[in-house]
Amino acid sequence: NLEEELGHKLFHRHARGYTPTAAGENLSRIASVNEEQLQGLVGLIQEHGSKVTGELIVTTLHRFNTLVTSWMAMLQKENPGLRIKLISEERALKLEYGEAHLAIRAGLKPTEPDNIVKHLLPLQFGMYAHKNYVKEMGTIQSSDDLSRHKYVLHTNIPIISIQKWIDENIPMENVSFKSSNHAALEKAVIDGMGIGLFPTFLALENKDLELVMPLIDEWRSDLWIVTHVDLHRTAKVKACSDLIKKQAQLILSRNS
Repeated sequence: NLEEELGHKLFHRHARGYTPTAAGENLSRIASVNEEQLQGLVGLIQEHGSKVTGELIVTTLHRFNTLVTSWMAMLQKENPGLRIKLISEERALKLEYGEAHLAIRAGLKPTEPDNIVKHLLPLQFGMYAHKNYVKEMGTIQSSDDLSRHKYVLHTNIPIISIQKWIDENIPMENVSFKSSNHAALEKAVIDGMGIGLFPTFLALENKDLELVMPLIDEWRSDLWIVTHVDLHRTAKVKACSDLIKKQAQLILSRNS
């Protein structure tokens, strides 16, 4: 068929039908062509999949914006013909509809049938504070210490075990700052407003943050890299996926 002849997918296939890939959109732009134009079009489509160029859409959660942006800067430096669009949303974008080419998701392993899912990083959350706050207020050695500290919390904590612990152990009058924005929460902790919740691998990247209480086993999750089966082996998606996995391994080695 035409896809086999071109060597590239023209459509994303999903339960509701078909959505054109970038190559498919190129094909649809030309309704009638002569032989010379057709050969040029075939070359364009084949080149599209083999070179790390064009637009790459990546999606992740707000919390990981800074980290993923640094990875995208590395990718763009290696591939200057790449135009990168980062979409930060808590909802899972539909890769089968072309909303994104690659997703970095947290939580349970995604189960969409047409997606290829690889484990990226284990997520362990912990309570951290700025070193100056710890110097003044100390750490949490027992449950009796909880009520003498201030806390910086997200307005919506997705991990049920963490939210349950907070509800049972932290007096609401001790919550000095709440926000739905992770950058604001990190800034509040850095500025000494209280103790905040961080993934350990992100906290360990900041030498000014200190763990204030022992890690809790139930506060674990996972980070996944997700691509659609039709785009998984295209040059730009593979280049992005390979770089992200390499950087994740570097994080693991630094924090081990």
